[in-house]
Amino acid sequence: MASPRRVRQKDIAAEVGVSTMLVSIALRGMPGVSEETRKKIQACAKKMGYHPDPAMSALADYRRRTRPANSYAQLAYVTNYPVKNAPEWDFANEFFIGAKKRGLEYGYEVISYWLREHGCTLRKASSILFNRGIKGLLIAPLPKEEGHLDLTWKYFSAVAIGTSMASPKLDYVAFDHHNAMQMALRKMRERGYKRIGLLLRNSSSRLRHAAYDAYLGDQYRNNRESMLPPLLQHNFSSSEFWTWYDTCKPDALITDSDYTIMGLLDERKLKAPEDLGVVCYSKFSTESPHIAAINQNLRDIGATAVDRLHTNLLRSAYGIPEHSYAMLVEGYWTEGTTILSYPGIARRQPS
Repeated sequence: MASPRRVRQKDIAAEVGVSTMLVSIALRGMPGVSEETRKKIQACAKKMGYHPDPAMSALADYRRRTRPANSYAQLAYVTNYPVKNAPEWDFANEFFIGAKKRGLEYGYEVISYWLREHGCTLRKASSILFNRGIKGLLIAPLPKEEGHLDLTWKYFSAVAIGTSMASPKLDYVAFDHHNAMQMALRKMRERGYKRIGLLLRNSSSRLRHAAYDAYLGDQYRNNRESMLPPLLQHNFSSSEFWTWYDTCKPDALITDSDYTIMGLLDERKLKAPEDLGVVCYSKFSTESPHIAAINQNLRDIGATAVDRLHTNLLRSAYGIPEHSYAMLVEGYWTEGTTILSYPGIARRQPS
């Protein structure tokens, strides 16, 4: 018995009385068709048992990868910093580099776009991006924690980088801060450290408290009898740090700000690792190579964001998703000279 013939978009077009192109646009969720017509087409497709042909999707993906460079589709790496290319956001350029390289593998040109160019409003910026034919957006970390971005999302498929965007809730790719903190604690315990303190300078809420929660959970499981309170110092205070240090007497410290702790140790002429083991749990690979650390692979995060955006574009997933997905990229350990290379060496205790 012959298999039933697959329902095609041209069959739906004939049933509804519209063009095949309009059916394609409606089923991919793209703008350019009225909501009434879209619903009519979608209802007809469901009734007729239409399903996309995976072989055709794969062919479209292949064609995108192999097309000549002058026909590349564009993706926009979108920033919303108060000042274009401000030095404090230099690290975000690493995301962009990774995204550009991965984009070429799929057949995209990834371009940078600053939303505040020429004093644009977000509505105007949305219109500019749409009229340039850009359908895919990579949203760089926002300047404010719990940030909001009110673009005309129905025009675009978008993926955020980092966890600073509170709304809308898009798919996002971020460094796995929780895993990095667990890895740092495990490495320090392997070297014999017992009293491991935590100093955080960056806002914990911006990172959805991932590292902070991982540290507290570890303390509860492994060091409940002598738990050390973490020190959260968004506004730096040397005296507050030394009061905490003299009270808690840590033999090691995990931090997100290696330059801060090394400067503090110099105040009392203390050395790492002789007096205090030091690990940075979220270091950029270009910073202080002698510091033992979990490194963030920022370029890989940018590349992974393109992977997700490419998948969403193939699925025609435009607008704000009903359910957003997170992709976490793990860091990697670098040894450094600020932690003991093996357990058993006597350490001077804080006086």
